Amino acid sequence: MRYKYFFHADTSKYGERLRHLLIIVNVPIIALCVFCTIQIVLNYRSEIAVMLLAVIAGCILIGMIFAFSAVYIAEKYRRRHAHYTFFDFLPCGMVFSEYAGEYVHWGDRVILRRLYFIPFETLESVSRDPKKSPHDITFKGEIRSYFYESGRLGYHVNEDGGIEFDTDMLNRGMFEKVREITVKNRFGNTKRLEKSALYYLEQFKKIPEKKPFVLSDFVTVRRKPKPTTSNPALEAPSYNRNWK
Repeated sequence: MRYKYFFHADTSKYGERLRHLLIIVNVPIIALCVFCTIQIVLNYRSEIAVMLLAVIAGCILIGMIFAFSAVYIAEKYRRRHAHYTFFDFLPCGMVFSEYAGEYVHWGDRVILRRLYFIPFETLESVSRDPKKSPHDITFKGEIRSYFYESGRLGYHVNEDGGIEFDTDMLNRGMFEKVREITVKNRFGNTKRLEKSALYYLEQFKKIPEKKPFVLSDFVTVRRKPKPTTSNPALEAPSYNRNWK
């Protein structure tokens, strides 16, 4: 079985929610317009027909404004989560990034993110309830939580397989410790995510312990040369055992 090491956010739910919302709002509007049209046909010579035409025009205008607004908001959230919400597996742990809003500062749009780093070394459990909440998964352990502008949360893997942020101050601290996080309905069914988490956790446990650095293992001590003389006879082996 091939285990995924990167999960993109499931954005299909925004399209489904938009469709349901448009049905709930537009069906009553259409029904009201049909009712007004029937009344106009039956009372086309009365003054009420003009009022009913105004009602139809108002309903159509409200429906159009609502539809365009709903489509804009749904598409905005779909794009934001597709880009900023993900789950990434590293040699030393897991990273869960989530879009957390935005604001405009001096004409520039600033994107906010929540980023959680879950080290394998302190991970206690990975759990989910496939019956009650198949789209949720919970991690327990010593978890680091970051909440900053998205531009500050860029990271890479260092030589030891650990996480290293591009913003140096985040490597020294500037995070909050939490004991548990639950990823709720961000990646669809979390069965495959759970299997990947358990698999990479086992791979981490199999990594051999790093030996301490000993300088003598890499640097050979240079021996001092044996003293010699210019007289070869003195260098020859002696068999004299008279030590008086």
